[in-house]
Amino acid sequence: MIRRNRQQGFTLIEVMIALAIVSIALAALTQSMGVTVLNQTQLETRIVATWVAEDELVKQHVLAGKDAEKGVASGQSTTVEQLGREWTVEVRSESTTFPGIQKRLVIVTEASDENVRNEVTSVRLVTVVSD
Repeated sequence: MIRRNRQQGFTLIEVMIALAIVSIALAALTQSMGVTVLNQTQLETRIVATWVAEDELVKQHVLAGKDAEKGVASGQSTTVEQLGREWTVEVRSESTTFPGIQKRLVIVTEASDENVRNEVTSVRLVTVVSD
């Protein structure tokens, strides 16, 4: 009778290679999840900032030629709270080539971003209103 040695299980090198492959895959997955979370946070910030800017644009349209003091005056900024966060809203007005029509630019940034306010703007929306 001939006896054959049958290998049972994995060798140490095979286990180490498998662990290396798994660790590389998990590291890539972790990095991918980090990027996804960062993108989700930035998207949420831009969506809420867009809502704030749209609210201000509606105020500018409704108050055009009426009670301008109730809205944000041109060149000034104010702080608005929406969804538990504070936002800085700045409105800039420019005249257009058409008499009686003004261009309004609304710039919204998160109020807590004092250090990066000049570098990063959450949202810029433009509209036109009549005098």
